[in-house]
Amino acid sequence: MKIGILGTGKVGVTLASKYAAAGHEVLVANSRGPESVLGVVSKIAESVTAATASEVVRCELVLLAVPWLKVPDVLSPSLTWEGRILVDTTNIYASYKQDLVVANLHGDFGSEIVARLAPDAHVVKAFNTLPFDVMFSPTPANMKRVLFIAGDDQAALKTIADLVAQVGLHPVAAGELAVAGRQMELGGPFSGLELFAAVRQESSA
Repeated sequence: MKIGILGTGKVGVTLASKYAAAGHEVLVANSRGPESVLGVVSKIAESVTAATASEVVRCELVLLAVPWLKVPDVLSPSLTWEGRILVDTTNIYASYKQDLVVANLHGDFGSEIVARLAPDAHVVKAFNTLPFDVMFSPTPANMKRVLFIAGDDQAALKTIADLVAQVGLHPVAAGELAVAGRQMELGGPFSGLELFAAVRQESSA
C-alpha cells in the first residue's frame, strides 16, 4: 500500500518508520516543502520519500500527524480526497511548550472538525490515545497493547485495523466518529487508557 503522512514530528516519523519496515511505500510531507523533509526521510528507509502535500493526498491512505493548530492550514480546501482514508492522529493541544495546553473548541470536537475540513475523505481516528513512548514500548509476555480506532465507514475501519495490527498493536473499533471519536479525545474515557489483549497461541496439532 502507498501511505502518505502529513507531518514530520515524532508521530509522523515513527509511523513512517513502522510502515516502511512493514513493507509499505511511504510518502512524507510537511508545511515547509519536500526539501525540508529530505534530511528526515534519509534517516528512515529507502522506501520513504519526501513529497508535497498534494502528492501525499493522492496516496491510498493518509495519516494526519501535525500539531492541532496547524490542521486548518494543512487540510486546505484545495486538497481533494475522493473517498480516500484520512487517519486523524491529532490531539487538541493548543501549546506543547512547558505545560501542555488543551485547545478550547467551544463544544466542538477535533475529529469532527477534521471531517468537515476533508468532507470527501473517510476519516478514522487512531494513534492518539496513548503517548508514542508508551504505545510502542515493550508489553507483558503474550500480550498486545490495545489501540482504539473510530470511524463511520466500515471498510475504512477494517483497513486501519489491519494496519494497526501490522505494527504490533491490537485494534479495537470503539464506534462511530461522533461518539467514539469524542471519547478518544483528550479528557475522554479512552484517552490515556492502556489495556492489553492476550495473543492467541496457534495450535501445533
